[in-house]
Amino acid sequence: MSDDRFHEAAEALRAIGRNVEAPSNDLGLWLVDGHECTDGELIALAHLFGLVEGPEQAQ
Repeated sequence: MSDDRFHEAAEALRAIGRNVEAPSNDLGLWLVDGHECTDGELIALAHLFGLVEGPEQAQ
């Protein structure tokens, strides 16, 4: 999965009012509303809100 997909998910979450901070530490974890998230969790959260397509829909 490319980094663009993660940044797209982050921007989509920001657009609905979520506070999303890009990874800035050695662990590479995103901060979403103060909670640490992995890349996969970030995508899953954006998918949960219907902001990005899930893997089952992507072609």
